[in-house]
Amino acid sequence: MKRNIALLAVLLAALAASFAAGQQTHSSRANAPRKQVIQPPNYKPTPSPLSPAILVGDTLYLSGATGGDPKGGQLVKGGFESEFRQIMSNLLTVLKSADMDLSDVVAVTAYIDDMANFDRFNDIYREYFKTEPLPTRSTVAVKQLARGAHLELTMTAVRSRK
Repeated sequence: MKRNIALLAVLLAALAASFAAGQQTHSSRANAPRKQVIQPPNYKPTPSPLSPAILVGDTLYLSGATGGDPKGGQLVKGGFESEFRQIMSNLLTVLKSADMDLSDVVAVTAYIDDMANFDRFNDIYREYFKTEPLPTRSTVAVKQLARGAHLELTMTAVRSRK
């Protein structure tokens, strides 16, 4: 009888510990930051199925952007420089919708279809990113980009002010 009571006590303690652990896991998920889609009004620079950005807490993850017109979605004409400037305009719109700006950007990844444009890329990039510290950056040469684009940028931003 004492042995059965002891066994029952151990089982109840194990069940209580398991329940408590489950409650902590559930509680920590409930306190986790929620994902919020950032979708500026009348903004659709690409026909691809994606969110322009996802805000989690104070961190904004921006989708890869090519130089599509935000109203019609067509790639702008004029080549590398025109596309780059359209990309930056689009990304500034998304950042603004999240109450951020380029000073909040912490990382940039650039995909360029021709590294002959690398020096021009740096010149235009410096026009937009002037505030130190500059974001971290990776620049990758690619064989081809969606819709025949010459450049695609993706960014991560962290809200640095409240």
